[in-house]
Amino acid sequence: MRKRLLAAVGDPSDIATWSGIPYHLLTEAQSQGVLDAGLAMRVDEPVWRRRRLLWNLKRIIKGYGRGGYQYSEDFLETLWRPHGGVIAGSLLLNCFQLYPWSVVMRDDVARWYFIDQTFAQMFDGYGSRCDVGRGVVEGAIEAERTGYHRATGILAHSRWAAASLIDHYGVEASRVHIVVPGANTIDQKAATHISTKGSSGGRSDGSLRLVFVGKDPHRKGLDRLLRAMAIAAHEGADIYLRVIGCDRRSIDEELRTTQNVDWVGFIDKRTNAERYVQLVSSCDIGCLLSRAEAGGIGLREYHALGLAVIAPDVGGSPDHIIPEGAILIRPDQSDEEIAATLISLSRDPGKVTAMKAVSWARRAEVLWSESVRNIGDILERRT
Repeated sequence: MRKRLLAAVGDPSDIATWSGIPYHLLTEAQSQGVLDAGLAMRVDEPVWRRRRLLWNLKRIIKGYGRGGYQYSEDFLETLWRPHGGVIAGSLLLNCFQLYPWSVVMRDDVARWYFIDQTFAQMFDGYGSRCDVGRGVVEGAIEAERTGYHRATGILAHSRWAAASLIDHYGVEASRVHIVVPGANTIDQKAATHISTKGSSGGRSDGSLRLVFVGKDPHRKGLDRLLRAMAIAAHEGADIYLRVIGCDRRSIDEELRTTQNVDWVGFIDKRTNAERYVQLVSSCDIGCLLSRAEAGGIGLREYHALGLAVIAPDVGGSPDHIIPEGAILIRPDQSDEEIAATLISLSRDPGKVTAMKAVSWARRAEVLWSESVRNIGDILERRT
């Protein structure tokens, strides 16, 4: 039987790699016998900073500009070279959109991908074309396309990502599979206690508790939420917001003084998992109002902790929610429309309670155990 190995840009056994997705995937997959091990491809040593600087310097001298080293063949070949013997005869599941050319052309390995979005979606939707030098985007997309066509199969996090694979990259639909990743919530025992204890629609004083988790205040729509809160408060709604991840100084100055906002800052789940679970679980509604979003693991975490959800109707996010426990907000909806939603929820605690009950009753659907079962079933059918 083939060895089944997980790869990422970084070490899958390190929870800091790619928002913890490879870590939680590998941990659960090893438990279920779906994957055997992860490839420890660390990129945080000083030598990698030197390589990046040298690569960028050469590009600048040639007039191509800087940025995009992680998409280059130099980077990929250097990253994978130490593992050339280890991967012989294996099944590889890669959480990055690229393999090096030397691995793409090998006939002794079965290559799979597990991606949240294609590069075509990322470079355009996230506005990251301007962050890389000339020719990087086009080269990365063509290398990505070749890799997909030589792969055994691709696991996409959403229907949105799957559509890009089929429509933009020309991958056969039979080789594209949808597996939504699980919640990266760590302490499920604590989550069970807190969510069961705090399952009411609002606090005893009648206020509605919101929580926002994210590092990018503009793309994730924190500014939209704060402006809507201010409008709702003017209409008499009693709403409280807890912000986790964003530094208060990262938001526009006029929004920093929004009333009833608790700026918690960054919480390291590796060392403060219980505190994170407590702070999120003690709220009623988890919020994300992204302008662009490949998926939204935070949405899965909100549901896993028994919260109702306000989610962005963009990208792959609609596949990351439990519809009966969530409300979708489009990127083009105005602050006034968002405020109207908040006001309505603040005046209807029964609806909030019902949404939370749905999340809690169906929390097993959003955990990694379910995602890994789906991955295992697909790999068994195709290998």
